[in-house]
Amino acid sequence: MTGLNKISGQYSVSALNRKKASGGVYNGFGFNSASSESSDEASFSSFSVQLAKINAELKNTPDVREDVVAKFKEQIDNGTYNPPLDKVAHALIMAGMLDNIN
Repeated sequence: MTGLNKISGQYSVSALNRKKASGGVYNGFGFNSASSESSDEASFSSFSVQLAKINAELKNTPDVREDVVAKFKEQIDNGTYNPPLDKVAHALIMAGMLDNIN
């Protein structure tokens, strides 16, 4: 058999049927000699377990901190809220809503 015929002969329908008859299990890449009762297992690193715990905790954290919002609302209503103007100007410049004035 030439090289190409040898390869196609190993992966032909008749070769697959011979493997099935001998008890091999097709795993998507070829046949294993293991029985069809093999079990799948997954193991996760401690980092991925910690990451999953952190992700679950973040899902339980509210997007809005109501206590902080209430504090700012009270300051605004009382007229006592004085934001740092340099930070406000910087944020407006970064948002493209104000030209950079030197």
